[in-house]
Amino acid sequence: MKSIVTTSLFVAFTVVLCAQQKESLNTERKAEITNLHQEKEGVLSSEEKSEIAQYMATTWDKMESSVRDLSIAQWSYKPADSVWSIAEICEHLEKSEIELFSLLTETLVASEASPDKAPEIGPKTDMVMEAITSRQQRIKTRPNLEPIGKYATPGDFLKNFKVLREKTLNYSQQTEHALRHHFVPFGPLGDLDGYQILMFMSGHLERHSQQIDEVKGDPNYPPA
Repeated sequence: MKSIVTTSLFVAFTVVLCAQQKESLNTERKAEITNLHQEKEGVLSSEEKSEIAQYMATTWDKMESSVRDLSIAQWSYKPADSVWSIAEICEHLEKSEIELFSLLTETLVASEASPDKAPEIGPKTDMVMEAITSRQQRIKTRPNLEPIGKYATPGDFLKNFKVLREKTLNYSQQTEHALRHHFVPFGPLGDLDGYQILMFMSGHLERHSQQIDEVKGDPNYPPA
């Protein structure tokens, strides 16, 4: 009888101990999941990375197809002294890409994370994209982004810009920085997060592809 009681007590103790250990493991696992979630907050989602990649591909393809077969006369044609040639537009694009990438990967990611600002700034993306892609409002660029006659042929530009764009694309797909929780002042648009900067970079390419079409639409644009 005593043996039965002892065995029953041992079984009961074992069950309780196992339950406690299980609860402890669950608590630790929940803590790990919570910490992982906190670390991932602000990091670009797979949907955002896909959207960035698709937009970059679309805008690059449009630009590449628009300039790759241009003659030197078409490449360097200026509709007026105050209007950029396609060569000058493309040089401006390269300078802007370099500056924006530096702004994103050096200035923005070095800033202090401010997740409390995300609900206010995150919804601005549509406004940002409308502002950069619309040609209705013209804004004079800063002197350091003005073209100086770097490229004599479209091939040279395309070769160099493709390297820059691939660098930007790779960063957008591989970075683990919480780009949605870091912000940088961006002129009249106010503070923008890293996702918005990346989308802006492709929007900038779209904007100037429209400008290239405007040059091509000039009545005196060389036929070849």
